[in-house]
Amino acid sequence: MAEYLVLARKYRSESFDQVVGQDPIARTLVGAIEAGRVAHAYLFTGTRGVGKTTMARILAKALNCLAADAPTPKPCNHCDACLAIARGDDMDVIEIDGASNRGIDEIRQLRSNAIFRPARSRYKVYYIDEVHMLTKEAFNALLKTLEEPPGHVKFIFATTEVEKVPPTILSRCQRFDFRNIPTRLIGDHLKAICQAEKVRAEPAALFRIARSAAGSMRDALSLLDQALAGGAELTEDQVVRILGTPSDERMIALAAQIVAGSAAGALAELNAVLEGGVGLSSAVEAVGGVFRNMMLAACCGAESDLLELPDAQRASVAELSKRMSTPAMVQAVGILQSLTRNIRTSSLARALAEAAVVRLAEADKFVDPQSLLDRLEALRGGKPAPSTGRKASSRPAEGATVLSSSVNGPSSGAAPQTIRWEAAWLMDNWQVVVGALFAKRLSQVAGMLQPAAVLGFDGLVLRLGFDPAHEPLRLRCAGAMSQAVASALADLAGKAIRCEYVSNGGGKSPLAANANGMLSTVEKNELAKDPAVRAVVDLFGGGVVDIRKDGELPANEET
Repeated sequence: MAEYLVLARKYRSESFDQVVGQDPIARTLVGAIEAGRVAHAYLFTGTRGVGKTTMARILAKALNCLAADAPTPKPCNHCDACLAIARGDDMDVIEIDGASNRGIDEIRQLRSNAIFRPARSRYKVYYIDEVHMLTKEAFNALLKTLEEPPGHVKFIFATTEVEKVPPTILSRCQRFDFRNIPTRLIGDHLKAICQAEKVRAEPAALFRIARSAAGSMRDALSLLDQALAGGAELTEDQVVRILGTPSDERMIALAAQIVAGSAAGALAELNAVLEGGVGLSSAVEAVGGVFRNMMLAACCGAESDLLELPDAQRASVAELSKRMSTPAMVQAVGILQSLTRNIRTSSLARALAEAAVVRLAEADKFVDPQSLLDRLEALRGGKPAPSTGRKASSRPAEGATVLSSSVNGPSSGAAPQTIRWEAAWLMDNWQVVVGALFAKRLSQVAGMLQPAAVLGFDGLVLRLGFDPAHEPLRLRCAGAMSQAVASALADLAGKAIRCEYVSNGGGKSPLAANANGMLSTVEKNELAKDPAVRAVVDLFGGGVVDIRKDGELPANEET
């Protein structure tokens, strides 16, 4: 019985025009051979199975084909040299494994042998695979020979980790980056091989194999070899069982339940997938792929080449993308990617996956803090925050002190927007108010805008804003509560705040005035013990920079 030759070796490309997915590199090498400008050293880099070794052997055949009088871009593939090079055992084309021949002794032997002319060919070609595995000393020993080799010597290096190759080596080589092979091209090549092998294969089965190969032709051929071992006909169900991945229809159904907001339906679909024998990691990666395709369909259109899907699934994904916002799809991709990493080491992997599914299905119930702050800033007419349970009031209660916030737009000519809170609600919820005001302040400071916010207590001035020169923030306060707000904002913004304590309604200030208009150290310390001030310090780590008694700010400190 003849020895079986695997597909990856049986159908290895034999000429430049047969190499799949690397046309720019093939054209460049053909042009160099035709122009007589073949370099003395080449570096091929790229992921596994994309054609580096194949291209190196084709180049060696092009240089040494015995059927031509000179290097040719179309080797005959029938002479003794071409056949030996294709098998990897030609005496003049030395293939070296960099992982097992990585020391300085091996490189010294290479240098000593390089001076001898080839036995029968034009060039002696050294092909070193995984060259990044050589030691530092071995690289250094190779430098001189690599830079000025004998005229009959050519070097071809290949690596999957080019960042580990020293710059001194890179600068002496012509570098070619092999790209991942597109799924469509892999699928077409698999179809041609099935026809040559007289195997009936469903297009969906070949597409699934091509996609699972992730750009590697060798991986695709290995998977096809494994699938064909089961019979002379290749079906999608057979490929699904071999790969251990869920069907695309099932994963689209799972994504549809998430988009519909049905946590129960999504969990049921996930359970069905897992009971079908699919691994949890494979299921999570598959549903992540569905949301990625939805995102691409929403951003680039259903006909985009980025969507590597059959027509039927392309339509389903495009329809789902219309029912979900782009930010939500981006968030879903991020959540599922993080989940993929976390479940590898977790003892509660399935629980994590189910929690992620529920979170995606009920995303509207998971609100981030910034969204809450934005909602607070959107309050109008004395409406309290939803969490307080208070009813909205278009007018403040009789005798109530009102805080008005006037926030300018992005340009100096924009009309200000006003937010009003009843003082009683403010005193109960001052932490969220501080956060809301500071969120607005951050966005305006980041844009280096003009003074943005002005606050007032029922006629008494309480100002918050930056002057055009962006000097330290100044605040004229009414009551210890305002000082607490000022302290929190000062600490968060990293700015110094000057505070003036103002009595309410024209009454006497609770702090005695000094002759010079400034508070004494004792008075400042007493004020610092105010419960509101202490609460802010505990919460934000802030502090009061300066406190003054009732009176007008100096002219140069007006905001």
